[in-house]
Amino acid sequence: MPDQVSAGINTDGLSLDQVVVTLEGSYRHPRMPFPQEWSTMKPEERSQWRQDFMKTEDYKDYLRAVEEARGKRATYTTQLAEDGSFVFENIKPAWYQLTASIMHPAAGAERSQTLARAYAMRQFIIKNVDKPFPANLTLKIKNVLMPGDPAADWTATAYDDSEFQLSDFRGKFVLMDFWATWCGPCRAEFPNLESVYEDFGGERLEMIGLSVDQSFDLPQALLDETPAAYRQGWVGDPERHEKIFEAYGIQSIPSIWLIGPDGKIVARDLRGEALRDAVKTALAADADPNR
Repeated sequence: MPDQVSAGINTDGLSLDQVVVTLEGSYRHPRMPFPQEWSTMKPEERSQWRQDFMKTEDYKDYLRAVEEARGKRATYTTQLAEDGSFVFENIKPAWYQLTASIMHPAAGAERSQTLARAYAMRQFIIKNVDKPFPANLTLKIKNVLMPGDPAADWTATAYDDSEFQLSDFRGKFVLMDFWATWCGPCRAEFPNLESVYEDFGGERLEMIGLSVDQSFDLPQALLDETPAAYRQGWVGDPERHEKIFEAYGIQSIPSIWLIGPDGKIVARDLRGEALRDAVKTALAADADPNR
């Protein structure tokens, strides 16, 4: 366990006896069926192609092929001893990825890093299985917010230099998207977000894009060129950015969350069609008088 942990991290209930250590061998990852002109395509064209591809049956076939390939890899799992040590036996010489994690209770059998309250990872090649291979790891601890948890408040700067907070919209659903101008997958989600806003935005749903760019000018220039239909703000100030990402346990962007009128998380990690489904379901449930 780490010697020091930020005061913003919730460590309640964490202990080494919850750590699961997994050793995974290599596998041949299926190649996505990129078009022949991929090497000459512009970034925005590649983003559009990915977005279109994810709506096809070929994409579902690709995901099944990935899972099938991953399922064939050698995988070993063990628990820690009382002193924090662990041992894998009868290992063949090969490339491996070692992962130690403490999952959020709501993760169930899923071992996604986004749902790990603490994790550490290391990759290496074992050449001689007759000698001990030391693999010292220190867990990185982070917050993991799940549906039903209160959403941490934040302050963003609007592009007219005014400021607003998440708590300003209490009583409404809030779909918030953390993004950056340099993030291709973030910009690929813009059409999905615009479509959701067009169909559901209004009195009951506020949508907010939150740029984490280091410079205020970068998202401002993009939005001046291509205005967004929904509210936008900047949270890229280093201190503000760090506190928000720490509070939510955000590891990568885009990071899209749906917050309920009571300020609690309804859904997280929303992408593609899941955006529309989550918003539609939440609004319908909230309007149900028998709820």
